[in-house]
Amino acid sequence: MKLPTEEDDRKKRKRWWDDDSFDMQFEAIQRMFEEMMKMFADTNPEDLFGTEAQDQFEELLKHLQKNPMVWGFSAAVGPDGKMRLNPFGNLNPEGGPPMVRKEREPLIDVMEQDEDIIIVAELPGITRDDLRVKVSDYSVAIHVDTEDRKYAKNLDLPAPVDPNSAQVNFNNGILEIQIQKR
Repeated sequence: MKLPTEEDDRKKRKRWWDDDSFDMQFEAIQRMFEEMMKMFADTNPEDLFGTEAQDQFEELLKHLQKNPMVWGFSAAVGPDGKMRLNPFGNLNPEGGPPMVRKEREPLIDVMEQDEDIIIVAELPGITRDDLRVKVSDYSVAIHVDTEDRKYAKNLDLPAPVDPNSAQVNFNNGILEIQIQKR
């Protein structure tokens, strides 16, 4: 019988955040931050906003209070043992100048089980009547369009599903959709 080595123990202790894709996401965020700092470091506020910088800055703050800029991601380990990063928000994470959409992209978790797919979405500030959910064989679309809140998300599912089996529950801003796989 072979005794485990330190290398065997290290491999067993490997965590999901040791994944290269997680490192790549953080490197991309760091590059975006560094580019923003370079852009603003040598810039006079009057050059950015004109001679009425204070008034324009106050207008920007008012706009951001009504339309906040949000971007982030959730991390989860899939059934295959690989980490998945799921972005959310209303900013363009591809780089370049930020493009703020009117709709926010809700934070969503997709969990694949043996016979079902479960989707959980955070949609604060809305009622069940505001919510529109459309389930097809390979995707789910979630939309909310009210005066105060706008959410939109189109999800590609990890496996084909039976749209007629969808069970939708909504309570305290949390949407849960359970769909049977085909």
